[in-house]
Amino acid sequence: MNNNLWTLSTQDFFTKKMLTYAFAPFLFTIIVLYALFFSAADAGLDSLQDSFIQIESTQTTQENGITHTESTNVVYSGGNAILEFLMQYSITSWLVSFFIFTVGGMFMFVIAIFTAILVIGFLTPAIMRELQTRHYPEIELEGHGNVFSILFHSLKYVAIMFILLIVLIPFYFIPFINIVAINFPFYYLFHKFYMLDVGTTALTKEQYKQMMYFQGNKVRMNTVILYIISMIPFAALVTPVFNVIVLGHTVLRNKQLQLETSKVG
Repeated sequence: MNNNLWTLSTQDFFTKKMLTYAFAPFLFTIIVLYALFFSAADAGLDSLQDSFIQIESTQTTQENGITHTESTNVVYSGGNAILEFLMQYSITSWLVSFFIFTVGGMFMFVIAIFTAILVIGFLTPAIMRELQTRHYPEIELEGHGNVFSILFHSLKYVAIMFILLIVLIPFYFIPFINIVAINFPFYYLFHKFYMLDVGTTALTKEQYKQMMYFQGNKVRMNTVILYIISMIPFAALVTPVFNVIVLGHTVLRNKQLQLETSKVG
């Protein structure tokens, strides 16, 4: 099996069966995103319409030795008025823009990625069996773990991601560094979820530990590339199957190498 990993994975992806698998997470994710978007938009507009801001200001002037004090009281009500008030000042304008476009955009991006990952989890065994039949007939898909262990590890990874998000907050406001700081927790979960999904399908627990010990950096490099590809607009909706194919080949090739090494030994 000397074919280039990425070339072989691309060829497998554009087969009829794999393209059929690819549309499942795509359609499901689109439905989920639309439902979340309209629900969040309605809730946000309702809360803004019911809110108001009252601004009091005092101006003191002196004319011919007489002091004059004028007080003004302005009430901003409704969502549009509040946003108009906030956008009048550079610091609040920047913070509002950052929150809406960066945090909001990243939130929707992460939802798209991990909704697709959850959906593709149900298809991974079928994809792995197809790869094994086509390219690795001599290898058995042994797998390890159960529903409870997988759920436990998934919850642990999610908790660590949230801890990383909080710890890295100071770096979110530093240009260029914030790109890495914001994406690192999400890449961590992306990597862990996919490796948990693919690894538990094809490898025993010992084989998985051995692969990550000797080939961990190579595996992480592959998941970094896949994460960057997933950041391309709308790519995250159609790439989950491709991601499983690439990591499936990575895992099965490593297992093939382990078996060959054990035979020689």
